[in-house]
Amino acid sequence: MSKSIRKPEIATVSPRRAEPAAGQLQKNAERSTAMAAPYDPANPAGMPLTRLLHYWFDEVWCKGNMDAVAEVMTPGTLISGAVSALAEPECDYGEVVAALRNLLGPVSVTLTHAMETADWVSARLLASTSDPRTGAPFQITGQIMARVEDGKIAELHSNMDYFRMFEKLGQLPPEALAVCMTGERLR
Repeated sequence: MSKSIRKPEIATVSPRRAEPAAGQLQKNAERSTAMAAPYDPANPAGMPLTRLLHYWFDEVWCKGNMDAVAEVMTPGTLISGAVSALAEPECDYGEVVAALRNLLGPVSVTLTHAMETADWVSARLLASTSDPRTGAPFQITGQIMARVEDGKIAELHSNMDYFRMFEKLGQLPPEALAVCMTGERLR
């Protein structure tokens, strides 16, 4: 008697990346009150560095206030991360922000976790946005580390889930990272 072979079902979204996990991240973010404290760019001395990151994301990424880039970053800020090739100190960081913001609907950023020392701050974040063509909402996560010098960001190291962002915008096929990890090429 032979056993039948059952073909595996392939889901378009893995259970790890299902929306309930994002819902849990949102609940954690809502419990975080320290991140909502205001940042005063005119008087940064003695303020928690987490407030600087909150101000950075709120003004630059959420509101599109490109004047805040000069308020928060030094002219020679060292930037590393997925878009670091686009954001060298010689270029206008605002152009990089504008290019990414043009791809997205309205953005809101919540710092879900944060740690800081005397001059370093690190945070995990949840960015909520939408595809402007379809209105479909989605969230991506990221981490950021910054060294602060005289109240301004002197080093910025970030890691965002751009694969998920481009999947949700329809620029990459669903589960593109998983496909790439098999050795296959995206076509």
